[in-house]
Amino acid sequence: MGWKGVLGFDYGVVQAPLGPDISGPELAAAVANAGAIGLLRLPDWPAPDHVRELIRRTRSLTEKPFGAAIVLAFPHEENLRVVLEEKLALLQVYWGEFPKERVDEAHRAGVKVLHQLVTLRRQQKLRKLV
Repeated sequence: MGWKGVLGFDYGVVQAPLGPDISGPELAAAVANAGAIGLLRLPDWPAPDHVRELIRRTRSLTEKPFGAAIVLAFPHEENLRVVLEEKLALLQVYWGEFPKERVDEAHRAGVKVLHQLVTLRRQQKLRKLV
């Protein structure tokens, strides 16, 4: 089945969330329109109104599913709340803990979670939690 079937995208290509100033609505929408996984890189500070505007701007540029990326090492709770309220197709998280309870919360909102791992050790630790 691969990523296409599991995540609902045409291609299993994930756009890297390069930074809030680069991975904005235009790039995420262009990637989504091409059938891949477009990601908004959300700010590293609480900015729920700004996040909601980014999501809505992206939706005005594409009818395809897209997601958002959050760096867990920075304050992210308010931005995460907006992602779940807006029911994005995908949430990518990295550089921090995202426990099973948070994954379950995202799934209840209809949001799939992609946890980016930087080391094999981290992946093995995560596997024990799931």
